[in-house]
Amino acid sequence: MNELVITFAKMMDVLRQLEFSLTQEQDLLSAGQVNAALLHRVTENKNEQLATLQHLDNQRELLEKGAGASHPPYDDNPTLNEQWQTIMGITEQLKQNNYRNGLLLAQHLVLNQQMLSLLEQHQTRRRLYGPDGQSCGGQILGRKISV
Repeated sequence: MNELVITFAKMMDVLRQLEFSLTQEQDLLSAGQVNAALLHRVTENKNEQLATLQHLDNQRELLEKGAGASHPPYDDNPTLNEQWQTIMGITEQLKQNNYRNGLLLAQHLVLNQQMLSLLEQHQTRRRLYGPDGQSCGGQILGRKISV
């Protein structure tokens, strides 16, 4: 049981780190101009934390089987039950934070698509060269010289 308590403490520590990463991600996505490099770094950290959390959860399951312990929510053990409830509370909060970040990211994607559409429309009107690499019709500045 002592190993489960230690594993739960490690899980709570990783969840708190993940909470910090989600807060950073939200701050970056809420900014007017997104720093892509920093957002990428925060996302990588978040992925590492999620992988660590998955490993700890697998370890928890192995410890349960090895010790013949009960399964969540561990009603027969007040210490484990309290830790499990804390983990579940933090997880629910992180789920909501991640959902908000997803909405912010979706908003950025829509804005980027709109900007790309606008730029593409502008580009097609002012194209200097066609798909074949030859100059398109339009005004040519300067004199036309034939050789």
